[in-house]
Amino acid sequence: MRFVRSAIFVIVISGTVSASFPRLAVVSIDFDEFAPDSVILGAVMDELAESGRFQIVELGDDSFLETTPDSFMNSLRTLAANRGIDVFLALEILYPEENDRTVFRNDSLITYRTVSVDVLGRFYSSTGTLIGTIKNTVRKEDPLPFSPDRYRLAIQSAKELASRAILELFPMEVTFTASDSQVFTVPLGRDQGIGKGTIMAVIASSTGIPDDLSEYRQLRSRGLLQIMEVENSQSTARLISGRLIDGGSVTAVEQSAPAILFLEYGGIMISSEPGTGLEGDDAEWCNNVRLGIETAKWGLSFGGGVTAGGLEHSALIGIDLQAGTRIPLSSPSLGLRLAAGGELAFHMQDVRSTLISSNATAITVAAVADATMEYLFSGHLGIQFGVSAVLGTSADNWTVQEYTGYVRDAEPEELYYTELKQGPVGIHAGLMYFIF
Repeated sequence: MRFVRSAIFVIVISGTVSASFPRLAVVSIDFDEFAPDSVILGAVMDELAESGRFQIVELGDDSFLETTPDSFMNSLRTLAANRGIDVFLALEILYPEENDRTVFRNDSLITYRTVSVDVLGRFYSSTGTLIGTIKNTVRKEDPLPFSPDRYRLAIQSAKELASRAILELFPMEVTFTASDSQVFTVPLGRDQGIGKGTIMAVIASSTGIPDDLSEYRQLRSRGLLQIMEVENSQSTARLISGRLIDGGSVTAVEQSAPAILFLEYGGIMISSEPGTGLEGDDAEWCNNVRLGIETAKWGLSFGGGVTAGGLEHSALIGIDLQAGTRIPLSSPSLGLRLAAGGELAFHMQDVRSTLISSNATAITVAAVADATMEYLFSGHLGIQFGVSAVLGTSADNWTVQEYTGYVRDAEPEELYYTELKQGPVGIHAGLMYFIF
């Protein structure tokens, strides 16, 4: 997906805000058989209207401009004058592209077809000035015989384009006086199209050269805020990252939600049963490393990760998905994340028989509950420590492959462990990095 900005166009709010929004109209400038029709234009207008930032003007038959490129700007200016339009979105759908590829899978050749639909949007002012362009692509791939619904893909791509344009071309911007409180007020509300959970980047702003040391300190304000509660003309917010200096002037601009990338070292108890003729502990401590990513908003949070670890003669790779909540204890530096989800783990172990050509493998599933304390000590970098509870199935059905290619269940005398089971408790600690 490609984005080109040819002019800065933001919805700017400072001080008292009026609820007068730009009047926007959507037009079609495509003239082949695969062109935006009234259904696609309507879907785009609905997406833009839901943002609460525009007054949508429906042009009816005037939405389909039958004009040459040379007279296109004059047509926009005429419509703007007659219908009181401030912004135009001109939609164009490029003809779908199809590509085939053949892969070898399960002893068979399978041909996959990929269909992609590109939608191009150009935003113009009432004078015909190009504000910016944005392109969105939707792809779908399936094995042949595959008969894609190109029209449905076009609608999906057009709606995604409108959703992205709201943030990339028309972000909210507001200037206000900073507060060093954990919860502070932002002069943006429901009447201005702001919503609960909106993320804004904050940076100090100055109208001139600072007069004293305190004004220089105020220029250190920067960070990332999240709208927590929304009223008609104002909202309350918390910082996710950074620091605000009390009394300084700051400017906040809407942006996409941040994410947290983390790398941590951990351990979990594993109960084990040794193979025939071996002696071992009933429970062993398994060390592991986990790489994961999650959303960084306060409140509802989603994430997941990949874990690698193991015991002597045994290894596991786990993939988990979790959902929960991030609770601000002392925003933005200290937070508590409570989450629950599931994990799919692939176990491998060495074998004791020389007649077997592969490792023994097994699969387990588990439910996971986690409580993690997070401490952010800079704008992007922090540490975390947590405790997990795990309840899952046992790896007690091991599969091996002989040199002849025959796949079968392993016998107890061929294994180092006849059974492995994660849980019930584990701990983890590591580094976290805010991506924004």
